[in-house]
Amino acid sequence: MLTYVVYDTYIKATSGSHLIPVNIIALMAGVIFESKRITSRWILVVIIGFVSFFIAFAFLNFVNNADTHNRQGITVVFNYSIQIWPPIFLVLYFIFSLLFYKYRIIPKLTEGITLLQSIAVIYWVVDSGLISTDNIFIQILLVIGLLFSLYSIFHAFTKTHLSDTHKLTLSIWSSIIMFLFALDNLHFIDQAEPVESIENLLQILYLGLQYFLLGISSIYIIQNFIMLFRFLPRPGKFFNSKYFKKVRELKDDHIYRYSDQQVSPLHSLFCIIFIGTIFFLNYYYQIVPKQFLIWMAFVSFPFIIMLFNHLTGKKYYAYILFIFLFISCNQKTDKIDPDNIRINEVVSDLTSEQIKKIKKIHKTFEEVDKSTLEQTITNFKRDLHPDVEIEIWMQMANAYKGYLRKNKINLEEKKEVFKLILSRSMMSSEEAIKNSDLQYLSKKDAQEVLSFYNNEPQPLVVD
Repeated sequence: MLTYVVYDTYIKATSGSHLIPVNIIALMAGVIFESKRITSRWILVVIIGFVSFFIAFAFLNFVNNADTHNRQGITVVFNYSIQIWPPIFLVLYFIFSLLFYKYRIIPKLTEGITLLQSIAVIYWVVDSGLISTDNIFIQILLVIGLLFSLYSIFHAFTKTHLSDTHKLTLSIWSSIIMFLFALDNLHFIDQAEPVESIENLLQILYLGLQYFLLGISSIYIIQNFIMLFRFLPRPGKFFNSKYFKKVRELKDDHIYRYSDQQVSPLHSLFCIIFIGTIFFLNYYYQIVPKQFLIWMAFVSFPFIIMLFNHLTGKKYYAYILFIFLFISCNQKTDKIDPDNIRINEVVSDLTSEQIKKIKKIHKTFEEVDKSTLEQTITNFKRDLHPDVEIEIWMQMANAYKGYLRKNKINLEEKKEVFKLILSRSMMSSEEAIKNSDLQYLSKKDAQEVLSFYNNEPQPLVVD
């Protein structure tokens, strides 16, 4: 990086322009930042970077050698290779992520996230002036959008059971909103003045931040687009058995990414009042562009909720951090002697809704965990916070079913899959693989298993 900065400074001094525009560098920085979070390794980003530059240089060198009349020097070819490197890197990065990290880049959702998105899309419609349109087609779309927004608000304020149908509907609505915002943000940034021609430092930082956020969210924008586009029939898959099979798999992906954890009505009310007030003030005074404010709200609000919970003294059951929101944290866990663990007495009563979820958990794992349904229910009753524990096990069940849908394996392998996911719920992926003593699954298989589970580890706490 330092070598490039020095070389680019020299090129700027001699030619008057950067090899790679500053806004593209900010975009690439966002992509690389999020790539590290997805893959957990810098080495993969470095490899993709070198491979993409080699492809660019090899291609241009081949074209240059083929043109005997206007052959350029190696320095010119090298400079052009740097200039066309970013799009090649992005294409390779997206392909690699979609092939090997599909379930890490499917944005996780909760009722809180769809509520925030619905508030944002209502603000976007009002601020864009679409509410006063005379176009009948747009009016129909606005009514449909309003109904879906009210649907998400209803779920955020009630304890209505999140059935698969509800999850599918809310997930598709979320994808539509995010794709709409992505298109609008791309259009807005495309209209911006080139960074190189701006003299105001604050304006440069402001525009650079927009490109950085776009880089972070780019892979999720593409994944949301794919999760919508795959519903469309295509040649060879035009409402035939292949099409309906793909649709069933796509529906499972939408359902899988939606959390069973339901949002507190207090949090929902705080979200509407706090975010609604900010959006209203910006609509009235036009302080910053609506696109920038919406993306900043998506980034910052989960942290505001954390602060709100801290100030009110309540334990916070976090929103799953939004597409480009979170930076993974490593946690250390202490080993304990199982002989020193005492089983709690029954301390909690369970609601009918909780028991219904526990039955689903038991049904999922009954082949690999021989506890009876009664034993399983009793175990959850021993927990002081059964809602939290049930949510963790529901996510484990989703991960388990997600892997088995893609892989046909025997009973012994299923037991190792269960053991891996159980370990992962309490520790990092690396620690889970290391501590699971795998006999039937390879390390590559184990990594695929754990790609289906993206929650933060919750170490076992013994009082």
